[in-house]
Amino acid sequence: MPEIDYHTIIRPLLGLDEECGDMAVICRTAGCCFLGLVDGVGHGPKAHEVARLACEFLESRHQGGDLAQVMLELHEHLRGSRGAVAACCRVALETGEFAYAGIGNITVRVLGPTPLRLVPQDGLLGSTVRLPVTRHGRLGRRDALVMHTDGIREHFETLDCVGLLQGTPEQLAVGILERFGKRDDDASCIVARWSP
Repeated sequence: MPEIDYHTIIRPLLGLDEECGDMAVICRTAGCCFLGLVDGVGHGPKAHEVARLACEFLESRHQGGDLAQVMLELHEHLRGSRGAVAACCRVALETGEFAYAGIGNITVRVLGPTPLRLVPQDGLLGSTVRLPVTRHGRLGRRDALVMHTDGIREHFETLDCVGLLQGTPEQLAVGILERFGKRDDDASCIVARWSP
């Protein structure tokens, strides 16, 4: 029976803040897995509060609907706040097919034999956004779906993860944070691996 394994790692800005402006949502249903990652503007308690509001909204809307529409609704939900960026993926457990939508600088990619980078729409949720677009892809047996905030360096490729890709989602998430995490920002990473 198809299955998905995942791990999330979140680290606040080193040495300064106890509360983190990065936050993740993972929701499982019988047929799919919803993964969301949010980065509230700034650091500390105020960024954490915006991320919490965004994640509570995503938890309430994860089961259905087009993800681009979910992003627009999240944008309206965050109006009047300091704002956030976010990305969401919904993976069908039976097939490995996934839908994706994102606003702002959260990186979503597939690492594996055929790497794929999913491009978010520019904008800041709660302030200004371009019309979101839902994109689609499919995970293969050896692929890892990786989502991370800008506290992790954006420009690394599958070859930079040699020795990590064979590990569990937890090992890959921890390894990405250790190798590519920035010391001057909150940082978070979700790794998911689908097994047919």
